[in-house]
Amino acid sequence: MEVVYLNGQFIPREQAMISPDDRGFLFGDSVYEVTRWYGGYFFDLTGHATRLRRSLHETRIVWNDEARIEEISHDLIDRNGLGTECAIVYFQITRGVAPRNHAFPDPPVSPTVYGFARRQSINTLACERGVGIWLTPDPRWNRCDIKTTALIANILPYQEAHDLGFAEVCFVRNGLVTEGAHSNIFFVRDETLYTHPVTNDILAGITRKNIIALANDNGISVVEEAVAADMIPYMNEAFISNTTGEIVPVTRISDQVIGDGMSGPVTRKLQNLLRGLIQSQDPRR
Repeated sequence: MEVVYLNGQFIPREQAMISPDDRGFLFGDSVYEVTRWYGGYFFDLTGHATRLRRSLHETRIVWNDEARIEEISHDLIDRNGLGTECAIVYFQITRGVAPRNHAFPDPPVSPTVYGFARRQSINTLACERGVGIWLTPDPRWNRCDIKTTALIANILPYQEAHDLGFAEVCFVRNGLVTEGAHSNIFFVRDETLYTHPVTNDILAGITRKNIIALANDNGISVVEEAVAADMIPYMNEAFISNTTGEIVPVTRISDQVIGDGMSGPVTRKLQNLLRGLIQSQDPRR
């Protein structure tokens, strides 16, 4: 039996009910966060909790129990018997239930808070062999820094890429690569790492943050600067990163093969460094 968290209670999933007047359902007026559990510990749960709090602040959604994010996450793992499994924990917080109106409810209503934990392993084959991603214009709004559930502008290009046989998209805005539909994008040229700076055009990925820190600590030059789409053919390596996939080499962007079409040395080094950092958070070590 799968147990979920809903508005302060842990209940069987089939008993979870959300009002059709919930603003998350009507407007996508909600934020979310996904953390990864590595069969005994979370990786950078504090970083994810901090980002969720920022999303709540930016959308002016008030959740009085936000200090319990870490506690509830551990409870979801325990109650679903996932202690030794590779899993994810998902949180979604909406502005709450109110008659449909674009303006915020006045007076404010309680948010709807939903969370679940499920098994989800790392795609080790993709991490080893790499994937192709599809270059496409970035159609999203101007607040990509907020982790909101209003994702249709991500979903439609991603589905088109999926239909074409690609694993992800490579968004381009004003001639510059921003990120993927659900990942950050890095490039390597002459052993220097390039990635879009943290602005409202991208989501500040938790894995992204850790990769940059690892690179800086291990002699890999990092330039937080957007790469022009017309420079992609001159890149030696590329990879995407996110919580659920870690680091995945990119061997092709649309019809352009990256480097020799295989995972490159800088990518492999960073994969090993990230794996070491993840394992270092295991309290059993």
